[in-house]
Amino acid sequence: MTGHPKEVDEFGSQARTFISWCQSTHSGKTPEQMQRQALTELSRVYAAAFNLPNVDFVPAPDPPMQTRDERQRLSTNLLPLPFQYYWEVFNPAKEAVHEPVCGDLFDDFLDICGDLSAGLWLYDHKHYEAAVFTWTQMFGIHWGRHAVSAIHALHDFDPPEEHNPL
Repeated sequence: MTGHPKEVDEFGSQARTFISWCQSTHSGKTPEQMQRQALTELSRVYAAAFNLPNVDFVPAPDPPMQTRDERQRLSTNLLPLPFQYYWEVFNPAKEAVHEPVCGDLFDDFLDICGDLSAGLWLYDHKHYEAAVFTWTQMFGIHWGRHAVSAIHALHDFDPPEEHNPL
């Protein structure tokens, strides 16, 4: 890829924004604020992935893996999310009836951050094709699925009504 399309830079910017949001402290935010912000950030990075070009695999260095400490810090930042666990049908497109499985919003956000960070490391080290390949491949098989599950769960979150006695 001599040079790279602007969509690659736009996705890189959106991925960086998503990761930055996850790395920010959210103390003092209401569950409703967290729901809205999380849905906004997830939706933006998910939609941006559709504009990435198709590229073939090219050899590149392996990006560093997310450490346990990094995952723990991100988990702590995500504590204000309105809930952690949710139920879903793992693959609703299959014809067979499946039992629901338990999803985990924290795991969704951590895995999305990990996959996006790997691509950003490649992007920042000027391995543009490898970055795009990483983002698009993982979008189809990993982080995109986490994003859809989290969006669905957060979309359906209905905050409890406050009881207001007369």
